[in-house]
Amino acid sequence: MDNLRKLRLVLMVCVLMGCWALPTWGQTLYGSVVGNIEDPSGSAIVTATITLTNKGTGQIYESKTDESGRYLIQNILPGDYDLKVAATGFKTQTRTDIRVAASVVTRTDLRMEVGSLSEQITVEATATVLQTDKADTHTELNAKQVANLPLPGYRNYQSLINLVPGATPAAFQNSVTDTPGRSLTTNINGTNRNNNVTRIDGAASVNLWLPHHTGYVMPAEMVDSVNVTTAAGDSDQGMAGGAAITLITKSGTNQFHGSAFEYHDNQHLKAYNYFAKANPLPDGTATPKPLSIYNNYGGTIGGPIKKNKLFFFYSFDGTRQRQGAVGTYSVPTADMKNGNFSAFGTPIYDPNTGNADGTGRTPFAGGIIPSNRISSQA
Repeated sequence: MDNLRKLRLVLMVCVLMGCWALPTWGQTLYGSVVGNIEDPSGSAIVTATITLTNKGTGQIYESKTDESGRYLIQNILPGDYDLKVAATGFKTQTRTDIRVAASVVTRTDLRMEVGSLSEQITVEATATVLQTDKADTHTELNAKQVANLPLPGYRNYQSLINLVPGATPAAFQNSVTDTPGRSLTTNINGTNRNNNVTRIDGAASVNLWLPHHTGYVMPAEMVDSVNVTTAAGDSDQGMAGGAAITLITKSGTNQFHGSAFEYHDNQHLKAYNYFAKANPLPDGTATPKPLSIYNNYGGTIGGPIKKNKLFFFYSFDGTRQRQGAVGTYSVPTADMKNGNFSAFGTPIYDPNTGNADGTGRTPFAGGIIPSNRISSQA
């Protein structure tokens, strides 16, 4: 009976916890905007209306300040926003070009001026110098940086992880067959490379056979932002002992935008290999540069399907690569195919003779293998 009562009590507690639990969302995909709204004297402005508008898609988030003048807007899709604050007895104030990033808390404090609601003040947002609302250590890479900074590793955004404090230089791994997306590897803060976890729009992208590889390498033209958290990450960034890399893809907006690119490289654009010069051909000329043709090309296009409601974005990235080699090669002669190796002066031993340790073997006479000892299948 005592055990039955205990079981009932546990069930009741679980039910009550389920009823009282507030909805929560992971912040890996989203950002937050927080701040304080004050009057000219520094006192809190209560129930001020906060409106946050996505400049690209027109999506609107709304909130109000509490009794301490604080506001919080959560679960915001990454992008550029305008923040408008309206309160009775004060001029309406707008802060433009606020960048909201994935897994980042953006602080925007405003001090209102006394006046009419019809009066407006517009201020351009400035970058936050010090992060005070989160304990994590992270580096943010935006679309402009990915597009404009040099990407030596196959135009792979992972090359920019070299800029993250504590990261070793990114390097190509395994072979093109194993990783056609040209996934790069790096170690963060001395941890094993397979302890890094990359999430694309919230979904972990891991090559299960080779866990140190990112399963899908997003084309640089489709990257909106990359957040690289290297310490004290949130709980929803688990499974990462090294770096939790959150990648957000671009979205269509209310305006049509597109891009096209072509990257070409070949052996004629490369310097001569030192060892090729040091080993000329028999006629004295330098060894020709081996064939090496690399083309990476593609483009993007995005825009509205229904303004402020529905958008599309398409990206294509293709790679074609040809590699060759230059050298002196030979094929078996007719004598060699018939088992005649007398021209080389190297003893050919009969495998059916001698001891198990290889001693006492008898060489074939004249370095010629008898025809009846040559496998017809071979």
